[in-house]
Amino acid sequence: MPSLTIREIPEEVLKKMRRAAKEQRRSLNSQALEWLEQSADQWRRGTDLRDLLESIGTARESISRKYGRGTDSVELVRAMRQRGSS
Repeated sequence: MPSLTIREIPEEVLKKMRRAAKEQRRSLNSQALEWLEQSADQWRRGTDLRDLLESIGTARESISRKYGRGTDSVELVRAMRQRGSS
């Protein structure tokens, strides 16, 4: 299995990792692996989210080109309120 050496870990990060490892009853190495896995998952989800938002933006542009921009809901609400107060 591959290994990784991390140098110059800030003391505060190391303290937090030691505390977390103790609370979770893990070795420091196991805690480091856990945090790396969690970070990788968060990064992946962030990438998935960016891809999703990009896809939504592309779809909105396509719909807008095909059907126009549509009516702003603020304008519709104002018109309804004006009709109701008249």
